[in-house]
Amino acid sequence: MGTNLSPLSALNSIFQQWEIQAPQNSWNISGDPCNGTALSLYDFNNPAIACDCSFNSATTCHITRLKVVSLNVRGVMPEQLLAFKFLTVLDLGQNYVTGTLPAWIGNLSTLQYLSVAFNAFSGPIPKELGNLKELTYL
Repeated sequence: MGTNLSPLSALNSIFQQWEIQAPQNSWNISGDPCNGTALSLYDFNNPAIACDCSFNSATTCHITRLKVVSLNVRGVMPEQLLAFKFLTVLDLGQNYVTGTLPAWIGNLSTLQYLSVAFNAFSGPIPKELGNLKELTYL
């Protein structure tokens, strides 16, 4: 499901499910999201995305960071996150994300930083977390 969407469609779907919006005048929510603040103001916005535009001789950008912290997000972790194949940082701390930490999280192979602290997850920690060979922060 999540891997068939473009990153922009996935981002818009996730934000709709979680009933949050991109900060005003931040990234482009109808075209290429990798411009404006997505290139420069990740640490200052919430929610926020950050992009890396060094791919294919600096001609291709990918979303590499997603931050949704302390925004009272409710619901499960959406499978649309799988559309972000170059995600290195996923910070969902201090929300009300429920359900289990999904096994498909192990498919985000470039993930280096994963924060899901202070949510309402239940159930076992999936063994697929062991697939995240680049993970240095959990």
